[in-house]
Amino acid sequence: MPGTRLRIVASAVVSVGALASGCSSSGTAQRTPSTASPSADTQTIAVQKYVDAVNKLCDELLPKIVAVTKGGSFDIPLKEFFAQLPAHAKLRADFDQQLARVPVPAEAEDEARILGAYIRFANELDAKRLRAAKQGQASYHREIRAEKKYAATDPTITARNGAGFNESCNAR
Repeated sequence: MPGTRLRIVASAVVSVGALASGCSSSGTAQRTPSTASPSADTQTIAVQKYVDAVNKLCDELLPKIVAVTKGGSFDIPLKEFFAQLPAHAKLRADFDQQLARVPVPAEAEDEARILGAYIRFANELDAKRLRAAKQGQASYHREIRAEKKYAATDPTITARNGAGFNESCNAR
């Protein structure tokens, strides 16, 4: 079943904590609108529109990353890692350009900061992975094993998910 395979692959990517992976099956997190005042509803709507726009980008990115990385795993031979790297980097750069065009309403500045912190974390993972790969297969595998232990539980991911962003944003 294709959907099941994608969820399994995405789940593996999440366990690596890599920017490549996530699970698009989580859908858009819904915020409960406040009944306190019309301005609270307006704020909630503005934030949700921003979060929805970002989640759409993430949901579109995930299957592309899974395709380029042939399943989403980084636990692969260096030859494959380096072969995939240009296409993977282009997808990330394209995502970043699209994200930069998403308007951030003042009400969603906290969510944008949280997403920015996650993207910086993901970029650091990418840089560590690349440095390790340049040192050889053994160093690369050590880095991947280390990521599996800590990356998926990093506070930036917890904050990102808590802000309403989909797990598919792990693809970034």
